[in-house]
Parts: sequence; structure tokens; C-alpha cells
Amino acid sequence: MGGELGSTERELLRAGARYAVGLRALMSAVAGMVSIALETTAAPVLTVFVVIGLVAWTVYYAHQFPRRGRLLVPLDVTIVCAVCLTQLWTVPTGSAHGITWVIAVIGITVIAYAWQLSLVAHAAATLTVMAAFLVGAMIADSPGWLDVLPLQLWTVVEGGLSRALYLLVRRGARDADRAVARSEQARRDAAVAEARRADEREYLAALHDTASATLLMVGSGVTGRRTEWLSAQAARDLDAISGDHASPAGEVDLVAHLRDVARHLPLTVHWDAPGFVTVPAADAVALAGGVREALTNVVRHAGVGEARVHVRRDDDSVVVEVADEGTGFDPARVNGHRYGVTRSIVERLTRAGGSAEVISRPGNGTRVRLTRPFAISTDTAGDVETIKSGVDTALRWSVVVMNLIILFGLDLPRLVANQEHYSSLATQVLTLVVLTAVTLVVAWHLWRKRPLGLLRWPLVAVVFVISALCTEAVPPGLRLGLAHWSEGDAAWTLLLLVLDYRVAVMAVLLAAHYAMTFTQTALGGDAAITVAEAVNATVVVFSYQLAVGVVTVVLRPVAITAAAVTYREERLRTERAVAEQVHRDRTERYAALADSTAPLLAALASGEADPGDPVFRRACAVEAGRVRRLLAEDTSVPDQLSHELRACVELAERNGITVHFAERGERPQVPKSVRRALTDPAVAALATAASTARVTVVGAADEVTVSVVADAPAELVPMNSDPAIKVTAADNGGKLWIKTTWRRT
Repeated sequence: MGGELGSTERELLRAGARYAVGLRALMSAVAGMVSIALETTAAPVLTVFVVIGLVAWTVYYAHQFPRRGRLLVPLDVTIVCAVCLTQLWTVPTGSAHGITWVIAVIGITVIAYAWQLSLVAHAAATLTVMAAFLVGAMIADSPGWLDVLPLQLWTVVEGGLSRALYLLVRRGARDADRAVARSEQARRDAAVAEARRADEREYLAALHDTASATLLMVGSGVTGRRTEWLSAQAARDLDAISGDHASPAGEVDLVAHLRDVARHLPLTVHWDAPGFVTVPAADAVALAGGVREALTNVVRHAGVGEARVHVRRDDDSVVVEVADEGTGFDPARVNGHRYGVTRSIVERLTRAGGSAEVISRPGNGTRVRLTRPFAISTDTAGDVETIKSGVDTALRWSVVVMNLIILFGLDLPRLVANQEHYSSLATQVLTLVVLTAVTLVVAWHLWRKRPLGLLRWPLVAVVFVISALCTEAVPPGLRLGLAHWSEGDAAWTLLLLVLDYRVAVMAVLLAAHYAMTFTQTALGGDAAITVAEAVNATVVVFSYQLAVGVVTVVLRPVAITAAAVTYREERLRTERAVAEQVHRDRTERYAALADSTAPLLAALASGEADPGDPVFRRACAVEAGRVRRLLAEDTSVPDQLSHELRACVELAERNGITVHFAERGERPQVPKSVRRALTDPAVAALATAASTARVTVVGAADEVTVSVVADAPAELVPMNSDPAIKVTAADNGGKLWIKTTWRRT
């Protein structure tokens, strides 16, 4: 079983071993106590001491096995072997069939070992215990000691069947792990893709809230002198666009977070908030980003110098409102690609699992309400059902295979060997045929992945009836002996029919079958074995059947635990994959800003630049336009070139410039790097125009031309470094005309 264990396989093996040793302790106690109560041994006091000592050790072994595990196995084998060697004193002196409490203990021990030991260790432990039992039987020199050989054969079969059950169920657990892993991989790929999109949107939102807002304020003249808050803000902006910060974790004080945001704006903020509100850090970042954008809009557009921030939290959500009494606007007339309202505020909260509402009317101020609910949970129900279904199917097939092996590998030879003893051989054959047919019906439904439904109960009745008829066809003196092959084996078919029910239903049904068989035997007179021997023989078989039922009981909690473990492991793997990919993406994005945006912010942060200097102010305006174009880059729109230009036109219009925009002709798709080089001159002209501008986009089959006429300074026209772009510029009486052309090769 090489390779790393999956969560289902790991949890199933752990639970299987735990329940196996517990069941062994219980059944050993039952067999030992029955022997003390019903049998007479050569040394009764010693027998009591051995039984109690074995039960005590088995309980201790069951308790310590999860922690000390296989270190105790050699000692356990030694103790069981020692018990086997005490048969001279601890088993009935007249036992003619060798069906003693010791053989019952060996049987359940071998069954349990299959779930605790490796294949080699299991085989070695089984052979060692069997050898000790044979030696103990020889020492006891019971008249029927050779009769234990068939019982030893059954012990070998039990060990082999238990191992087969273990392997098949483990294989089912492994298949379930693989099925869940395939789902996890799909979820991880989707999560990484979504995280990349979300991080890009968040980065662009942060870029809009930080660098873009600061450069635009300087470029539009909102702030025209050096101030401490402007330098501090530029330093924070520079850190925001260049840093590769890890995702926040834990919980923080939202109110302190919001106050820190507001403290760095040239605005008087009135607070209506509790002393602190604890929220997850990621939610605080999202809410603070929305509040910052709302307050920045007050500074830039409201025409007032103060605003109010109201914060409240209840059991299910936190709500933050930003209100001002400024000029207001009509939200219905805001274009969908406006970053401040639509994306930086609304989309940011939506991505975080919350919502944002902007309420405003011209002349009546603006109120922005941000809401973040907390009732969000992770659903692993799908994985639970996948795991449970996979292991449950493997278990059912295991019981089908075991039932057929028992019927034809063990029962058929016993039937043939004792055929002359039966009062009706036809009834015995019919019983074998009916039990086989019922098993095949279950197998057919498993193959077709169909539930038995109401069919199970008529089949249960058929098994009870045919088992009773089979018992009647066995002479009373041979009942419960080797000739009575259906005594315990029909119960396997019953177990198969109710394997999906609670263990209580299984136990009651199996107990009812054994009670029916024992009642028929008692009514018939002398049986082949004593009551104590019958109890011991039943313990051997019933304990194994009960063990199979217990496996079905632990499937649901194992599946739930395994799904939870899988989710935690997958979350860590996904976080690592996301972190690695996001780091690469952020590095690539920053490369587009490192040579232009970052130097301007650095100059503001250090205080070297004068925001009142017209040249510096125009440089900030041009860079704000470039950032605005970057924010507008969207692969989902059909015409990206037009979309990006219109975003820059809108920015100019918001700064009071009258712009005429026109498009003509059909254009080929333009790569992003070419679009940037093609639109750079137009962006610069729009950002520095004094009053008017006209932008025209002309397309042909293999050519695209962007031209702009604006009352802008010619010295800010960017130099073109792309040989595929042709730039023509002319200054005509205070009007700057620039034409850029790209021809597809």
C-alpha cells in the first residue's frame, strides 16, 4: 500500500482498528464469562483468574492501541498464546468438539488483527496463535483434540476473509479519496482562477483608491501645496501598489481601521461608532477600502469639507454608512465602467460577500451604505456523500464476495460430506440455491447502482423460512455441528440485506435468526454440542458479522471527519497555490507602474516634488490618465480599445473638459501592449487639455489610427518606443494635433 494515505483511507483505518480492538475486548469478555458460568474446568479458580486477566489486558490493549499501537502487539500475541497453553486447566475436561471459549477468543483476535497489522504481521500472528492453541490442546490431551483441526481451518478462513474485507474496504476508501481529489483539483483550479480575478480586481480597486486618487487630486489642482498628509498618503500609495502583502488573517478592530483611513484625508469626519467592532481582517480591509473611496469622493465631488461615518454591528452583520450634505448626484446616470462607485465600492463589497448601496440625489447629499454579513459557512456535504458512498459500495461488494466464498468454499463441502445424514437432501440443496440467488440479487442491484427498497423485506422473510426448513432437515443430534452448515452462515445473507440499516437493526435481525435456530435445536432434543459450546461457536461467527456491521456504523462519522480533514488540507494547498500565483501576477502588474507611477509617488512621499508646480501637476494628470486606462482594461468587453479610450474621455470630462468622441470603420483586434502605445499620446493630451478635445478612432482591415486634437501642451506628448506605432504631432495655433497609427503585420 505504497504512497501517501488519503484522508478517508487514513480515518477509516484508524476507526477500523479502534473498533476492532473494542469489539475483541467485548467478545472475549462474553466468551470467558459464559465459560465461567456454564462450564466446569479442572481448575475453576485459575480459570476465573485467566479469564479476568485476559479481559483486563484486552481492555487495556484496546485503550492503549491508538497511542502505542504496534509496540503492544508482540506482548498481546504472547499473552494470547499463554492463554492457549492453559487449556489443561481452563477448558472443560470432557470437551469433545474443541469449541471452547479459548477458540472463540482466538477467532475474534484473528479477525481484529486484520485491521491492526500488516499482511505479513497478520499472517505471522495468526499462525503463532494457532500453533499455541494446538499445543495447548495436545497438552490438555482431550479425547477430541483432533476435532479442533476443522475449527482451526475456520479460524484461518476467518482471518483470510477479515483481511479481504479490510483490503476491499480500504480500496473503496482509496477510490473515494481519488474521487474527492479529482473534485478538489477542479475546485482548486477554479479557486485559483477566481482568486487571480479577485486579486486583480482588488489590486485595481486599491490602485484606484490610492495612486489614482492621489495623482488625480494633484493633477486637477485639488491640493496645490506640500502637506504632511499628502506625503504620508503618497507613501502609503506607493506601498500599496508595490508591496506583495500577504492576505490578512485573524480579527481586527474595524473602527480603528476606519479611523486610520479617514485620518489621512483633508476632511472633517464626525463619528457615530462604538469603541471597537471586531471583524475578520479581510472584511475590515474590504470595508475600509469602500469607506476610503466614499470619503475621497466627498473630497473631490461633494463640495463640502465634512462627512459622517456611522458604524454598527449586530449578531449577523456589520453596517457602515458614509454620508455627506454635498451636491449629490443621480446614481442611475453613473456609467457601469465608472470605477469609483461601481467597482471600488459596490464590486469590492460584493466580492467580499457583502453589499453596497449608494443613495443620492442632486442637491441632497450622498449616503453610502456598506453591509457585510457573517453567516457564511463551508459546505462539505458533497464530499461526505462521495466518501460514504464509495466506502459503502466497497463494503457491500466485500460481503457479497465473502458470502459466495462461504457458501461454496465452506458450506458446499460440508453439505456434500454429510449428505447421507440429512432427512431431505433436496432441502439442503434448495437452501444453498436460495441463499446464492438472494446474494446475486443484491449484487445485481449493486451493479446497477439501485437500492433494494421494499424488496429487501420479502427477501429477509425468504431467508428466515429457508433457514428454518434447512434446520428441520438436519437430524436433531447433528444440529449446531458441522453438518448443520446453515446455522450461522444464513446470517451472512441477512446481514447483506440490511447492511445499510443501523447496527441495532442488524443485531436484532441476526439475534432473531440465531434464536430461531437455537429454539428449533432445543425443541428437537439433543444437539451435537453443549450450550456453552454453542455460545462459543456463535460468538466466533456472530462477532465477525457484528464487526462488519460496525464498519457500516463508522462510515458516516468517518466520512464526515475525512471530508473535514480533506477540506482543511485542500484549503492549505489552495492557499499556497493562490499565494504563489498571486505573487507572480502582482509582480507583473507592478512592472507596468514601476517606471512612471512609482517615481511620482516617491517624489510626493519624500516632499521633493511641489504639487503646485504646473509641470509636476501636469505629469500627475497624465499619469492619472494612464492609471485610469489601466483600470479600464477588461477582456470581457468586445471592443477594448474603445472601452479604454472612453474611460479616459470620461475622466477628462469629470475635470471639466469638453470632449467629442467619434469612431469610424471596422478595426482588427489590438493586443494590449499595442493598445497602450497607441493610446498613450491621446491619454496625455486629454489629461492636460485646458478646455476642449476631440478624439477620433479610425479602423481599416489591417490598420488602426487614433487621433486627438486638444488645447494641450506639446511637450508632454510621450515618445514612442514601439517600432510598429507611427506617431505624428503638430501644434497649430495653440491646438495640438496628434495621430498614432498601428498596422497589423
